[in-house]
Amino acid sequence: MGKRLILVADGLGITEATTSAGFLAIQSGLATSGRLHVVGAWAREVARHYHNEDLGVGLVLTSPHPVLGYRPLTYAPTLMGGAGTFPTTVEDLLEHAEATEVYHELRAQLERAILWGLTISHITVFEDCVWPRADLADTVFALAEEFDVALRIEPAYDEEHLGYDAYALARQRGITTVDRTLPVEGDIITSIAQLFDVLEGELRLKTASVTELSVTFGTNTSELHAYGTKTILVIDPVDLLSQASQLNQLLTALDYSLDGYRGIASSGTIDLMH
Repeated sequence: MGKRLILVADGLGITEATTSAGFLAIQSGLATSGRLHVVGAWAREVARHYHNEDLGVGLVLTSPHPVLGYRPLTYAPTLMGGAGTFPTTVEDLLEHAEATEVYHELRAQLERAILWGLTISHITVFEDCVWPRADLADTVFALAEEFDVALRIEPAYDEEHLGYDAYALARQRGITTVDRTLPVEGDIITSIAQLFDVLEGELRLKTASVTELSVTFGTNTSELHAYGTKTILVIDPVDLLSQASQLNQLLTALDYSLDGYRGIASSGTIDLMH
């Protein structure tokens, strides 16, 4: 297999705008995978519209948004912040979280998605909040193994940055991961054209077997503006098909192809020890 890009429509289940835009991006071919937040207010809407798309779950343990108020599905005193939600900061979570409660909560989020009828292709952790603590990271590794799903983890989460090599541990345990993740600054990239420019620059700069880019798309609605559009890429549904074609042309010129998490899990070409 050649070089591949996974483009994920993140933020499914957060709001109606991000949920509908995410599905539009997947259905048009602009995105290859989607990612659900089970504790989001619109999570059940994702299940209602699901037609076997390549979807993963963004596992949530923090609640940074001032309005949304993500709450645990389980009884988890050490995962509660002062506002009656998950902790609002990663630091607060890391100070108080008990690993057993983290495991049961994240397992409950995965089981909820499966109960709704979704086939889960991958998991990641919202705000990457578990990786600074090896005991919390181990709960995520255990879930990836138990549910036989791929794991999105930053290759930079290594011994130099954490004091232990979380990325290498995941691969040593046989968990499918990507080779590189691309950062997207939502307050800088405000259009699909800008996204393509950044993508071209990054892919020319450094090659990897499997690269993942996560983008939270949104339709231009009053709800989205009330939520806040700083980290949302607002799209026009009318343009999606032509933009998907432009993306494919760009990737072909760079010797890349589009793939999804299901594709990398089934291809058997990921070098687990590279």
